[in-house]
Amino acid sequence: MDTPHYVSTRARDSGSGDEASALELELAAAGVRVHPFALIHVLPPADPRAAQRAVDALEDFQLAVPVSPSAVRALLRMRDAPWPPACAVGLIGRASRETFETALRERGEDAQGLRLLCAQQAGADSEALWQELQALRARWLGVQVLILRGDGGRDWLAATLRAAGAEVQVVELYRRAAPAADAASLDRLRELLGLHAAWQIAAAASLDNLCELLRAAGLDPRRELTAQRALVHHPRVAEAARRAGFGRVDVVPFRAGTLLRALR
Repeated sequence: MDTPHYVSTRARDSGSGDEASALELELAAAGVRVHPFALIHVLPPADPRAAQRAVDALEDFQLAVPVSPSAVRALLRMRDAPWPPACAVGLIGRASRETFETALRERGEDAQGLRLLCAQQAGADSEALWQELQALRARWLGVQVLILRGDGGRDWLAATLRAAGAEVQVVELYRRAAPAADAASLDRLRELLGLHAAWQIAAAASLDNLCELLRAAGLDPRRELTAQRALVHHPRVAEAARRAGFGRVDVVPFRAGTLLRALR
């Protein structure tokens, strides 16, 4: 059997280096050739002081929602004090929950005493988290909620909570940047296209950045991607991948077992 190739395009965080993720290590141990190629870089927020003030004031909130693993990491890097038990945590998907629990353990804290609400199904999104949040309380009037995210992003959850009566503060903890279209990156991109690998794509923004890199390399995205395969975790990203030109798009939970079955 040929060795499967897997391009990991997950965001690379300037604050945590380029270490392989636990998922990437599992895939590599199972015989998959893992090729890191970040399509989003995570940078500090435009207003670090505003972000820090919000993180320092977690005790004032009944619910905090870091909307991604990058938001979780940025939040816990900025937070010196223990997590306040009265502040519930809303997490979108298993990856965010695992990141949160791992980071707490590394700080010597235990998530056991905290109220964690997480949409567990594959491809979880804000809508799925909102369904989980119904178990936290029936009435939201006057509830203080802090949403922590990158620049931009969807406003659906904030709008839904406000419509239910909550007082919502949205804070930018990081910025997203496209990878530089330098000679080394474009050469690497051409190499990866030649492998006919499976491209792990977690966000529509990653697709936009990939198409821009292809154009910078003098390549037509739709022509190049028609021979490529995308592995995505949400139908919304699948639609974007098809529009970008990927010839094959599979919706697969980003867990080692399911990815290995998809790759083989």
